[in-house]
Amino acid sequence: MMPLRYTRHDARRWAAFSGDYNPVHFDKAWVKAQGGSALSVHGMRALLDVKHFISPQSAGTPYLKFTARLRRPLWRDADYILWRAGKKNAAATVTAAADELPCLACQLVPASKLTLPATESQHVLESDELATLQALFASLLADARRWHFLDALLFRHLIQDTTLLRQQSIAALLPPCATPGALFQRYPVVQTHQELLFDSRLLAPWQPDASPQALTIDTLTALTVGDLQQGMIVRIAAATRWQNLPIGSAITLKVGPVAA
Repeated sequence: MMPLRYTRHDARRWAAFSGDYNPVHFDKAWVKAQGGSALSVHGMRALLDVKHFISPQSAGTPYLKFTARLRRPLWRDADYILWRAGKKNAAATVTAAADELPCLACQLVPASKLTLPATESQHVLESDELATLQALFASLLADARRWHFLDALLFRHLIQDTTLLRQQSIAALLPPCATPGALFQRYPVVQTHQELLFDSRLLAPWQPDASPQALTIDTLTALTVGDLQQGMIVRIAAATRWQNLPIGSAITLKVGPVAA
């Protein structure tokens, strides 16, 4: 088990890397206006610690699949416990210290193949920007694995991608916004799930590269269910290859009222 507690400092450092300035994490007045009561922790920031907690040294399968369900928000400046799920080294649960209720659960399992949705657009992350992001990430997680860094990069890309919300499946249902990050400023958005597929060789230790090569990131086809009035579900996805080793991430978001 491992104790977890996240502060404003943690929120600012994750936002500086990812670009996720969703007001549910920073603006208590905004949260209250939407019917909420407290500031929540970035789901992907908490998952970063969980992924590190369950990450094995190696795997006997070519690919791995990570899945996470975020059941309840984690609140700022509150105490939580990260547990291994039973005897499974690659599964974990985070519970609130106060009431022991589960907040998120995840597992890392073998996968025989890696299948991703179609590519809608591409973005090249140039060497100088990638070097800057490496330095920011290094302060977030000690002893990181390659998949931890690439996973975080894919999330950052999705938050800042200017092509994502122009996909037909999304554009027909949402008002014009440049990026998902801009959408956060207009509507309450919370993460509910993540699914990650990657080459098991990305379990190797990660080290910042002084002169990293440019990285091409694919924005994949998004899926949507529902509408803004009833609560809309949006599944966004991205993928990349690091030294020809693939990794793809799908994030499920709920666009709708903040739970009290």
